[in-house]
Amino acid sequence: MTRRIEFAVRGLPVAQGSARAFVAGGRAIIATDAHRPRTPLGAWRTAIATEARAAIADEPLLEGPIFVRVAFVKPRPKSHFLPANSRRTAPVLRPDAPTWDTRKPDVDKLLRSLFDALTNVVWRDDAQVVRVQAVKLFSGPPLEHPGALVMVRTPNEEETLP
Repeated sequence: MTRRIEFAVRGLPVAQGSARAFVAGGRAIIATDAHRPRTPLGAWRTAIATEARAAIADEPLLEGPIFVRVAFVKPRPKSHFLPANSRRTAPVLRPDAPTWDTRKPDVDKLLRSLFDALTNVVWRDDAQVVRVQAVKLFSGPPLEHPGALVMVRTPNEEETLP
């Protein structure tokens, strides 16, 4: 039986950085901001987990292979707009403004923060994810607010490789 969970997360998508390792007092220490809720990464992961918990409700965690589709929506920089003037009462999107965000952070690091936030909320381990479709784009119709649109599902029995 196929299970499907969809949810939206509002906020600025934050990438999962690499862990930093160092030696202190003769012991190896691995540091990350992932579990600190007062950091941007911690707040982003908390927002993801909160929306995912609401979407999955009282259902058990997903088992087996999992497919993920996600759109990371970033705010547009001011340079994408023509300024207001005597002909325009408000800024207008430039005709040559790009749809896709090719700036940092990398989409794979955004996926890491998403996957880690969904571990033990939607699935037991992100190793269960076998197919990913991810895009990184700027806000604009129909996706007006920064954040992420996420769809997670289990494949049906007839599905095979693409």
